[in-house]
Amino acid sequence: MPDSKLMSYITSDFQSQSDLKVGQMEWEKIMEEKFQKFKNAGALRQTVSQIWNKEGTLRLGHLWEYKDEKSFVQCQKIFREAEIEFKTKTGIEWKVFSNRGVIIYDVEY
Repeated sequence: MPDSKLMSYITSDFQSQSDLKVGQMEWEKIMEEKFQKFKNAGALRQTVSQIWNKEGTLRLGHLWEYKDEKSFVQCQKIFREAEIEFKTKTGIEWKVFSNRGVIIYDVEY
């Protein structure tokens, strides 16, 4: 497990199942292209999940972990680039909700 100091959890809501699927695939491609930039900026981990327990909602969850606050700030610049690229390539409308926190404790089972 990486030694994360800061995390963010972002949810993305889509209007249709096809938007969610295309959006997920395109976002993954963009993230792969920017992998080294994120790593160099201090991103430690990214996990993407499809939220299934909210009936009637088409939602992806993105968990990010960072070395520290400086890493988070650096990664935000790369996120902005990625969001612009995503919008340009897909034209998909999505609602994004961000939550950020300092890791207080972490338990592995």
